[in-house]
Amino acid sequence: MSRRPHPRPAAVASAAAVVILALGISGTAHAAAPTAAPSSARHISDDPDQPDNPLYDAPESLNAQSGREAVSLSWGSLSAATAYEVYRAEAEGTEPDEVGPYKLLATVPESSYVDSDADPDVEYAYKVRALDDAGHVSPYTDPVRGTRDTVAPLSPQDLTLAREDERGVTLTWRSGNSDAVKYVLYRFESPNSAYTKVGSTTSLTFRDTKGEPGRQYIYEVRGVDAAGNESRGSNWEYGTKTVTEATVPTAPTVQGGELVGRRLALRWSQSAYVPVSSYTVYRSKTSPVDITDAANRVGTTTRTEYTGTVGESEGERDYHYAVVATTPHGVSSAASASVKPTYSEPQPPRATQFYEVAPGAGSVRLQWYAAPYGSGEAPVAGYRVYRSAEPGVTRENAQFTHVTSSTEYVDRGLTAGTKYYYAVATVDEDGEESALSPEASATPTG
Repeated sequence: MSRRPHPRPAAVASAAAVVILALGISGTAHAAAPTAAPSSARHISDDPDQPDNPLYDAPESLNAQSGREAVSLSWGSLSAATAYEVYRAEAEGTEPDEVGPYKLLATVPESSYVDSDADPDVEYAYKVRALDDAGHVSPYTDPVRGTRDTVAPLSPQDLTLAREDERGVTLTWRSGNSDAVKYVLYRFESPNSAYTKVGSTTSLTFRDTKGEPGRQYIYEVRGVDAAGNESRGSNWEYGTKTVTEATVPTAPTVQGGELVGRRLALRWSQSAYVPVSSYTVYRSKTSPVDITDAANRVGTTTRTEYTGTVGESEGERDYHYAVVATTPHGVSSAASASVKPTYSEPQPPRATQFYEVAPGAGSVRLQWYAAPYGSGEAPVAGYRVYRSAEPGVTRENAQFTHVTSSTEYVDRGLTAGTKYYYAVATVDEDGEESALSPEASATPTG
């Protein structure tokens, strides 16, 4: 900011040193009398009511930024100012003098002010002047106009799909003769789903490169004005990023992992929009898992789960796991997030019970229910039948045992008329046995 210099007082002439020669018509030089020195000097443009006013200029660069919630004012600060007065008037026309009377709105110490009390959608004129502690005031700034704008622009029209290819979806539209200064694109996965903001642009075209390949999206565009008001949505348009042989599938989403004793179980989900033919499981003791090291490869499966048996050392509990999806064309995804399975001590398999015990000639036919097992539990390998000639069968007092993978057993070679007592236990692949079933008894016939 340039400052207007104070006019200097006239120089005081010395009667002894200064002689003004006046050259007459005859050419004779005459000495003029010295000018008397004034008793005091005055500034030419000083306000008589504000002598030596340091605020001789108005604040510069007053700006009004219209917004939805307020009108924001800012201006250049003056070094001599200690405060600023902000004035406001309703603007009744387009000419500078077509305004209502100005009223003092606020006195502030900074060179900015936010008018949040402005009535919505009313245009106002603003001006500012500076103050100092001595009571001096500056001239007013030139007025500027601003509006607390709450009126949304008109909706864009004719949203149209311009192109679909492996790199994205391109859309175009018409402005709809609105006052929008930019446009925001939204994307829906289905008509009833929540929308995702894809991006914004100041032009009438947009290319969405971030959509998942093979997935059809619904698109909508909205206009935004300078105050931030957003229009209603345009018409909907559908678009899909094309899947090719070179398309990279999305990374699997690992939903959890359990390590029960030595039994490892991992589960994940995979997007169906890019075909996947296999999954490779990796592990390492650091996270994220390094899938570039072949030594970290655990195994491959075509299912969205993996089960296996790990070593017996406690160090097996320290591994992190990640999964990579591969298409039929040999294109692999990025690795999933690395997960560390939760560890728990192995539990015995679930017990079963007899549903039929039928005596026969020198035999007893036993049948029982198949024991279920869940994810992370060792699969059932078979069953062990216990027999005793005394009631209260236990593993310790059983006189006979038999292991079978079936859910039935015929105990032969028994003595007719003798009562026998039975119980059965589930056996899993880790060799663990369940609790014994409820006891059953039968007496073979002759």
